[in-house]
Amino acid sequence: MTTKAMKIMMRITDNQHEISKEEFVAEYPNLSQALLDRTLDNLSREGNVFICPNDLTHSPDLDKEQKILETVNQKIKTGNVIGFLGCGQERLTISSRFSSKSDDYFLHYLLQKVLNINLTSLDVGLSREERLYQLLIYLFPKYLEAAMRKGLYKEYQRFSHNDSHIKGVVDVGNHLKKNLPFTGNIAYTTREFTYDNPMMQLIRHTIEYIKNQKSLGRGIICTNRENITEIIRVTPSYKQADRSKVIRLNQTKPLRHAYFREYRKLQELCLMILNREEHGLGYQEQKIHGILFDVAWLWEEYVHTLLPKDFIHPRNKEKKGGISVFSGGKRKVFPDFYHKELKIVLDAKYKKLELTEKGINRDDLFQLISYAYILQAEKAGLIFPSIDQTVSSEIGKVEGYGVLLKKWSIQIPQKASSYSDFYEMLGKSEKIFQNNLKQK
Repeated sequence: MTTKAMKIMMRITDNQHEISKEEFVAEYPNLSQALLDRTLDNLSREGNVFICPNDLTHSPDLDKEQKILETVNQKIKTGNVIGFLGCGQERLTISSRFSSKSDDYFLHYLLQKVLNINLTSLDVGLSREERLYQLLIYLFPKYLEAAMRKGLYKEYQRFSHNDSHIKGVVDVGNHLKKNLPFTGNIAYTTREFTYDNPMMQLIRHTIEYIKNQKSLGRGIICTNRENITEIIRVTPSYKQADRSKVIRLNQTKPLRHAYFREYRKLQELCLMILNREEHGLGYQEQKIHGILFDVAWLWEEYVHTLLPKDFIHPRNKEKKGGISVFSGGKRKVFPDFYHKELKIVLDAKYKKLELTEKGINRDDLFQLISYAYILQAEKAGLIFPSIDQTVSSEIGKVEGYGVLLKKWSIQIPQKASSYSDFYEMLGKSEKIFQNNLKQK
């Protein structure tokens, strides 16, 4: 039996609650051990699991306590994370509940809108697993841009020399090996602060690999030409033959300094791209590996693209744009969106709210009311994705204060024949939502 035939594959969706724990553990022992009740914070420490977008600068971290597969009453519950994970011969795909068995149009659309990446060249002939990994190449310019905001990465490197212009520390062993009988040269080493280091070489190798990806590669390189030109300029020692060595140096010496967090995440991304090229899919079969997307964050940022530009979008993790709870201004809360002049506050929720009459749980309700009260808003509401219908309905008027609570949905197409068809259909849904939001 071939390795491919031996693979055990499972597809589930986000926000699913009907998976038997007993059956899952029996059929997927490796994945169960690696994933069950494990937090994202813990999983993010794995070198072979790439989590987007908490690794991008200016993006909030994922909820550290969020679990990919959580045990609840002997059932396995999935959350707001989608993507692919493999361990041994076991393969788990977590798709959006708005995707069909054969496409990921919804994920691709969110990535395109939020990160401004063109996914029209994504190879539809690939497997779902391969397509998810191909997305890593599309993400590369964004991660490069985030890292380059810190400037070019520079570090001390040791260089060996053998000439008559000694300016470092004599390398006795090398000198005896190379310069006997003595001809005037001396072997020595220098320690220099340089851009041409393993980290920058890794980026350079990734650039050269992407360049060779036919039309896909050319499009991606063109989007970040200035940064790429700089990387090429400062890595004159680049040789394609050194790729395995550069990969090994970066794997054994990951960046640790907090200031270079963005470079650390770029390093992880580059290693995943190049390792898969070097060794193929699932190159470390015995270890957990994969790519994950926080779809709740993507949904929130996507909604932001649909709102008028003068809406404020606070950043909780960055402590920007919050509203003061007390007059002293010491404690702040962070609604997703608000507009003081229009007297409206909004929360984006990637939740199943379509079929519930009121569609709001206790915590979300009190949170929304508190935001509205502090801002003296006249209208407050939730924005969520729906399948069967477009929702624009009242939850109710708050007794005493009088703010009107509402919920709005953006209907996600389910019968698109192609990505372009999906794109067009969702564009119409967006216009309906925007019109509903304007209504009194």
